Amino acid sequence: MTRGQASKMDAGNIDIVTQGVYVSTGLIGTFDSTTASGMTLGTVNTFAVKNTSGATKLMQIYGSIDAKTVSGNNKILGIKLAKNGTAIDQTECRAFTSSGGQEAKLVTNWMISMAANDEVALFIANHSGDEDITLGRARLVASEVFA
Repeated sequence: MTRGQASKMDAGNIDIVTQGVYVSTGLIGTFDSTTASGMTLGTVNTFAVKNTSGATKLMQIYGSIDAKTVSGNNKILGIKLAKNGTAIDQTECRAFTSSGGQEAKLVTNWMISMAANDEVALFIANHSGDEDITLGRARLVASEVFA
């Protein structure tokens, strides 16, 4: 069974240039090699999971990010899964940061066919402006789906 998971459990800054545009976090995840089989940390996007099994696999991908804007509150943030750098619109989740600098809790889950060496990453956007985003925690979990 092909599987892999990565996390980022410490704060990181995500550069936002344009409101509403989904971008890579640009951050480096920590890959859990103790549970992995046929997957590694992404190489093009360093907070991604990469199919290294040598075969095409149907994968269940779960992703979550806890984040806030660098300044301000009541901002709408969004996440999407992205395959090989292309965001998958059907995976979008939006949530808002609340007063007092509380983080938005963003979660997505989707089945994605991954050919050998395909990567799936988490992308993020600020829908309320072009302020940078502070990532608090993030997870990306991939499990093979069997028919």
